[in-house]
Amino acid sequence: MANNHASNDTSQSIINSTLSAIATDGISNLTTKSISKHASISTASIHYFFNTKENLVYNSFAYMIKSIRIDMLEARRQGRDPLARIRGVCETHFSARQLSEEAANIWPQIWSHATHDPKTARLVKIFGARMISNFTYDLRKLGLPSQQARLGAIELRAMVVGLWVEKQVTKNTLQGERLDVFERMLSRLQAEALKHKTYPQLE
Repeated sequence: MANNHASNDTSQSIINSTLSAIATDGISNLTTKSISKHASISTASIHYFFNTKENLVYNSFAYMIKSIRIDMLEARRQGRDPLARIRGVCETHFSARQLSEEAANIWPQIWSHATHDPKTARLVKIFGARMISNFTYDLRKLGLPSQQARLGAIELRAMVVGLWVEKQVTKNTLQGERLDVFERMLSRLQAEALKHKTYPQLE
């Protein structure tokens, strides 16, 4: 058991160091040597745990996506109604961790890597699809018909990603403006739901 814990700690340390190296130097300059320097571990250990640099990069990106996914699920569990769940999920993208300088440097590289790496593309696709599916469910519960709920969910997903880029990359928005955009969209979706006299009951 102790060996398993030590092994997990080492592999996680390598992943953390890989993400730091990507944030600092960029994925195009990433080498096992640079990772070894960040992690204070031998290159042999890196190959032992992850076999190839490509596999390590994939696992590091998977960890980033899994981490925010866990935060989103927790936000959903705490939400007492559809709007609270939607707000909670949106806000996870603007937590201190996701607004860190490291995250600002890593996420755009994940998206860029996904354009030519099928495994990373699948990670990004599944993450986005689950987010849209959850938003769709919440909007159905709010009272929107299926197609309108899906379109609203796509809007919400695009809004979250777009506002994150505006905050982290282009730095064009303030926190208060982001919150106003959230509330304007949620108010509009809620108003659309209230127009429908029959509210669908989901199993």
